[in-house]
Amino acid sequence: MEQQRQKELRGLFHLLEHTAKLAEDAVHTDAFQNGEARCIAQFNNVLTRLRDIDAVPDRLFDTLHDKASFGEIGIACHQLAAYLNEELAATSDFRGWITGFFGKRFLENVQEELGGAEEKIGELIRKSVPDFLTESTLEDIEEAFPVAPGGCLTVDVPLGAIDVQTAASDTVAVRVQRSAQLKADRRAGELLKDLNVTITHDASDVEIKAKFIGAKKALNKARNRLDVQFEIVVPHRYNVDLKTSGDDITVERLEGNVNAHTTGGELHLDNITGEIVGRTAGGNVVLQTFKGDAELRTSGGNIKVQTGTGDVNAKTTGGNLRFIEVDGFITGRTAGGTLSLSACSGGANVGTAGGSVDLETGGAINAKASGGSIRAKLIGQVQNECVLETAGGSIEVTLIPDVAVNVDAKGLGGTVKTEFPVVSEIAGPVRPGLLQGAINGGGPLLKIRGLGGGISLKQGE
Repeated sequence: MEQQRQKELRGLFHLLEHTAKLAEDAVHTDAFQNGEARCIAQFNNVLTRLRDIDAVPDRLFDTLHDKASFGEIGIACHQLAAYLNEELAATSDFRGWITGFFGKRFLENVQEELGGAEEKIGELIRKSVPDFLTESTLEDIEEAFPVAPGGCLTVDVPLGAIDVQTAASDTVAVRVQRSAQLKADRRAGELLKDLNVTITHDASDVEIKAKFIGAKKALNKARNRLDVQFEIVVPHRYNVDLKTSGDDITVERLEGNVNAHTTGGELHLDNITGEIVGRTAGGNVVLQTFKGDAELRTSGGNIKVQTGTGDVNAKTTGGNLRFIEVDGFITGRTAGGTLSLSACSGGANVGTAGGSVDLETGGAINAKASGGSIRAKLIGQVQNECVLETAGGSIEVTLIPDVAVNVDAKGLGGTVKTEFPVVSEIAGPVRPGLLQGAINGGGPLLKIRGLGGGISLKQGE
């Protein structure tokens, strides 16, 4: 009797393995279309029979839903086969697979860890399966188009990361990769097929568009389980206009204008020569090694601009602003972070409503802080009027020893100190918190206003 039972179990075990292989082949080759229903019925029949002969506990495995995908069918078959594999002590492809990933005594160790609670083993196996084994991947879209330098690449997609690189060729090469994780959402694979990608070529221009033909609510719910990548190579001299939702945009080594917009990802712009416009509603912005004017916006991240020539206009409502070695006029605003300039030239008009300001720059300066201190190191002789104001901290200004300026400093709630001799035209005693007069014969106006902290003028190198 036991021998007959073991024979039946082996038959059911091999049937599960065969069904799993069919499901996996269907996922990777798109074969056996509309065959899910038969595989689902086969799995459910096997599970029912195993319960009838008391081969598995009633609550350990669930029957498959009638809309289960091939990916989910394969996972369910492997899980049930793993349980039977221990009782049969069989050697199989699945046994070798699970041993390779989890160790020779995986199921025994699981049982020991759970104290023999068999009803939890299936759940733990399901969570332990590596993501790539539950991934549904569509065939890559690959196309190439002859173009002339100076053309424009336009990308407008509802999701997916965009990566633009350049090459010394007169070709635009496009590769679209699409995959979905089925472990957390069995419908993710079907949703991925509802993303319709079209690519058009007109003379020197290439346009990539994508449209989700299903319900927008379903797309938003499954977005985190979908992985779409647009990898594009363009000529060195080319323009790009890029738009995506929820993912990053990267552009590198480009001579041309860049317009990049994402609603929830980061912007990485490197080695760009041309006008730059970058906007994101929820990520960081990094611009480095550039030549050309730039306008950068983010609602929920930091902005970092480094090593470039050109005027920069940057604004964030929830992060920090940092400028390093920028040769150009800087306009910067942040509503909730700090603001810093290091080794910059060309002047700046900057302000923060929720942090401190740290400046090292030459040129005209207008800096305001509503809730923090200001520390400014002015490089060289001041050529234009400079204004430093804060309503919630101290102000420290470092100048070269032979700087020639007219200073007008007023502090409410703090003292004013100076390391420079100041020649004042005010007759009689000077009230505390006030410093007005000429330094080294006078020059452009240095206007300082502080509330709630001290003001100090220091001599630098």
